[in-house]
Amino acid sequence: MQISEKESPSINNNNHFHRYLQYAASILLSYHGQEPFHLFLKKYFSSNKKHGSKDRKLITALCYNYFRLGYGVSIEADQNEKFLLATFLCEKNSSLFLEFFKPGWNTSISFPLTDKLKIVKKEFNAEKIFPFPDELSNEINFYQFNLSFLIQPKLFIRIRPGFEQIVINKIKSAHFLFEELGENCIAFHNNEKVSDVIKIDNEAVVQDFNSQRVGDLLTSYIVHRTSHISIWDCCAGSGGKSILAFDLFKNIHLTVSDRRKNILENLRLRFSKAGMAKYKLVAADLEKSSVEIQDLFDIIIADIPCTGSGTWARTPEQLRFFKKNEIEKYALLQRKIIENALDHLKSNGHLLYITCSVFKKENEENVVFFQEKYKLNLLKVEYLRGYEMQADTLFVALFKKSE
Repeated sequence: MQISEKESPSINNNNHFHRYLQYAASILLSYHGQEPFHLFLKKYFSSNKKHGSKDRKLITALCYNYFRLGYGVSIEADQNEKFLLATFLCEKNSSLFLEFFKPGWNTSISFPLTDKLKIVKKEFNAEKIFPFPDELSNEINFYQFNLSFLIQPKLFIRIRPGFEQIVINKIKSAHFLFEELGENCIAFHNNEKVSDVIKIDNEAVVQDFNSQRVGDLLTSYIVHRTSHISIWDCCAGSGGKSILAFDLFKNIHLTVSDRRKNILENLRLRFSKAGMAKYKLVAADLEKSSVEIQDLFDIIIADIPCTGSGTWARTPEQLRFFKKNEIEKYALLQRKIIENALDHLKSNGHLLYITCSVFKKENEENVVFFQEKYKLNLLKVEYLRGYEMQADTLFVALFKKSE
């Protein structure tokens, strides 16, 4: 990551480097987790026009890398020392910044992460990054999960049916570095601006690798894909699962709901880009007992509100600002939503329960609760482990409702 050419410092000009540390420290001091950090940064840079584009990248990297340390720092260190440690562990390319303050670390910055951790073993303990080990599922590899926070997740797209060759040709012509993961999934470095060359939502959808894999679970157990099938995406959010279902099932009767009206308007625009004309949008708050939906469905997709702990490598500020008591609150909310949704599932219908959490209260414990209270048959339960491949970690459970 380079400093802007306009202000590029000489090796003897330490004021410039210290100024960046001061900017980053000031930003972190004024941030209290009240909104996603990327939105907070956007407002900061909008109010501080003095920072050029390359300078913004450097300040942003200092802040995000700092958050990635979680609780792993083992010694009494001031803020500047933490910034330098974070830069060393999280960056891979030679850094002017480190070359000035820590030239020894800079010569080793391209080493594998495990080797870098040995170099700073007195300063840093990777097993302390994640602050809630007692809440973590036993299915998660604790050490690998901790290491994943030091690595920026990749950007993934799902190529939509019929656009495979078009998208591949476009990204090759743009000279993007990419990796093909299966027939329709492409992985990029997180900073690649694929939307500059690909028609997003029309030709391809920006969708995490494991979010794409959810479709495999549906098609493995639901075979009548050519007959009419009714699907309710009951907590639609950005609508990625709805577009996935539309692409997977030939004759779909799709109902999409969310409690936020602005989300529904965004969905309407997104579905238009995706060429989806036949669907029903409903404002429904499943936290309440009464839901204004009369239909019964073959499939309910419940991509449920959750802690998002399986995605915190993308939002590492959560390591600092998430409160442990929120886990129980989310678990109870999830039970309420499923209780209200199940009234609209047909006998022998399927419920797909999804979280992007790694906490057992939201996942395994809720699965047991649903089985016992609602007599659901559990067909499949699985963690889709994103920490192994710079993706998000999801939990999925597929149930069948008894007659």
